[in-house]
Amino acid sequence: MNDYSINGWDNEYARLARAASQLRTISPHNNNIHHNNNSAQQKQDQANSIQTGLNRLDTQLHNLESSMTISSVEAGRRRGLLDGLHSQLSEITGSTGIGIGGIGRQSNYTKNHQSTSATAAALRHQDELIDDLAIGVGRLKTQTHMIHDESRAHVHLLNEMDSNVDLANQGLEDETRRAMRLREEKSVWRLHLIIVGLSVLLFLLILMGLS
Repeated sequence: MNDYSINGWDNEYARLARAASQLRTISPHNNNIHHNNNSAQQKQDQANSIQTGLNRLDTQLHNLESSMTISSVEAGRRRGLLDGLHSQLSEITGSTGIGIGGIGRQSNYTKNHQSTSATAAALRHQDELIDDLAIGVGRLKTQTHMIHDESRAHVHLLNEMDSNVDLANQGLEDETRRAMRLREEKSVWRLHLIIVGLSVLLFLLILMGLS
């Protein structure tokens, strides 16, 4: 199916619409009624031809929609046109007393319409479920990103804590070494003072011995 098939469908519908309009002009509600012996049979044949054309257009429309040649929106619009023309034909045939195949019982067109409507409803429901699933997946993805960001923040905080602990340990070691140096220096100065004091005492004792 292609664009030419869609154009062909539209042209065929326009032809059937013109034929239905012509059939209406010879109904009893119009003052321009042409009386002849063959008019009833002609109206019968024309109504049957229009009904056959409607059934054929419905089948073609179903095939176009199944092959995704046209969207469901366009198919629904064209199906509405078929409904309108079908109702118009029913009114004309009812007012003129014409009996045609498909009027008074459920036609293939109606059956196909119901089947297509049920399929379209199921597809719409499936699309809604897919949309809901996509929304849920999007939310899950967002939450996953949030958890990932929080995890990175926690890791960064732990790394900072490790760095601070290392710095504290390093500072404590430095202070310990400094205290040890001060202690050693204090001990050396005390030893020096003792040596100086003993030297002075020895010098005094020597002076006293000489005197």
